[in-house]
Amino acid sequence: MTDFVCSWSGGKDACLALYRMMQQGHQPKYLLTMMQADGKTTRAHALAVNILQEQANSLGISLITQAAENYKKSYVSALEKLKTKGITDAVFGDIDLQAHRDWQEEIAELTGYEMHFPLWEESHETLVHEFIDAGFKSVIIAVQQKSLGRKFLGKVLNAETLGLLEEEGVDICGEGGEFHTLVVDGPIFSAKVEINPTGDTFSDFGYDFLRL
Repeated sequence: MTDFVCSWSGGKDACLALYRMMQQGHQPKYLLTMMQADGKTTRAHALAVNILQEQANSLGISLITQAAENYKKSYVSALEKLKTKGITDAVFGDIDLQAHRDWQEEIAELTGYEMHFPLWEESHETLVHEFIDAGFKSVIIAVQQKSLGRKFLGKVLNAETLGLLEEEGVDICGEGGEFHTLVVDGPIFSAKVEINPTGDTFSDFGYDFLRL
């Protein structure tokens, strides 16, 4: 059994990686989320800290957030701090983006961490159906403007939505950044994470986001 930190975006892939590790008997001690330089929202999904904290509370796992002005330096610093707490294993939800894995392997060499990729190179279709069939509930909170329209914002990721994504010709796992999700419930959550979409959207870095 291994104690580990999970790289946490709040989305489905990180959640499925976490779930698989737990199913194998490993123990999550921390969720680590990298934030914008101001520390208020996440870099990838533009989520506020309070939403991440609600997820962490429901999962019963301590949340660590790290503001990142210099991403690499801040990331290494966060891992080094966790090392003082006895953590030397990190888990990621990457599926097949080799550049992401290469970067993490570089960080492993710098920090002495063992990096785990429980979803690596598996079928996207298999993974997303495993996630849904396990009972996880997630909502699409961001769409890449060049790939999808705002009509997908707020949709629950279920069989119907997967069909619509396939009709649009995008990867149903969103591994190319076509969309991002927020997990709000599932078998490892003690309570549903309540979100309150305002009905408004905002745009940044080529994405449209659901304002929560």
